Amino acid sequence: MPSSFSEQYLYLAPLRGITDRIFRTVFEKHFGTFNYMVAPFISTIQGTQVRPTYFRDLLPQQNDTRRLVPQIIGNDSDGFVLLCKMLSDAGYKSVNWNLGCPSPLITRKRRGSGLLPHAEIIESFLDQTVPRLSVCLSIKARLGFKNPTELQKIIPILNNYPLRELIIHPRTGNQMYSGTVDLDHFEQCSRLCRHKLIYNGDIGSKADMQILSKRFPDLHGYMVGRGILRYPYLLELFRKGTTDESTDRIKAFHDELFFANQNVLAPPNLLGKMKELWKFMGQGFHEGEHFTAKILRADKIETYNHYICDFFSKCSREKSHDILSDFYFPCE
Repeated sequence: MPSSFSEQYLYLAPLRGITDRIFRTVFEKHFGTFNYMVAPFISTIQGTQVRPTYFRDLLPQQNDTRRLVPQIIGNDSDGFVLLCKMLSDAGYKSVNWNLGCPSPLITRKRRGSGLLPHAEIIESFLDQTVPRLSVCLSIKARLGFKNPTELQKIIPILNNYPLRELIIHPRTGNQMYSGTVDLDHFEQCSRLCRHKLIYNGDIGSKADMQILSKRFPDLHGYMVGRGILRYPYLLELFRKGTTDESTDRIKAFHDELFFANQNVLAPPNLLGKMKELWKFMGQGFHEGEHFTAKILRADKIETYNHYICDFFSKCSREKSHDILSDFYFPCE
């Protein structure tokens, strides 16, 4: 357990379609370093042939394999072991099994949080995989799929395996991301769990983490996802206690992220990726909801660029900062 609040282990949550390699690299350049980052999941596949492009977001020459934890989703033990073997050969020391994804496309196949009502399948899966792994295994889970007590029935099973850690998001799969986190049922899980425990869910301020730290003093760390997108300075605030909230920093981050993605994505895909980012990042601005609505209506990169230029120019004027270079987004 870290000795002080500022030294708590901080993890980046896997947000599919957003926290890919480019995002992780650019974010840390502008806002600080995580202790660990869990990559968006890859799925187990049938057969023994896996194309190298399947791991394009996890290439060891482009990632810090000491801090990045690949995440795998699926209920096929042979496919899981195969992917773990390939990741181990690439230099990764740890993988994460996804028991938390709430997407109906995933859960109806008994994957992600859809596995949580089936303790017997989870136990069988672990029996068949853990002895064959050459990497450490962690698990990211929800409280349950429909019932928030489902994970409590599974934790005694998990305690029988040498897991690196358990990450819990205290919602059910059926909740998706609505409603509030259920700290009472999380507390029940924490009392049962013998593994290192990581909290994940609705951390949007330093005060949020202080409240959690006081109620759950034995937590090994905290995982942040949507909160870090809404308020990118959050990591620095955790570490240093203070931060420079200049919107120029967000613009610089945005510009570099856009430019890096522009080099690898076709315009329609680039536009879609940036729209996903603004669904969260727009919430960090006073007029973010109105601006995000405009962004989501943009049907061309040129329109998007125009909106971005106007928005950040307005932010700069209101905060008495100089307008940054419009190298990426010419205001024509």
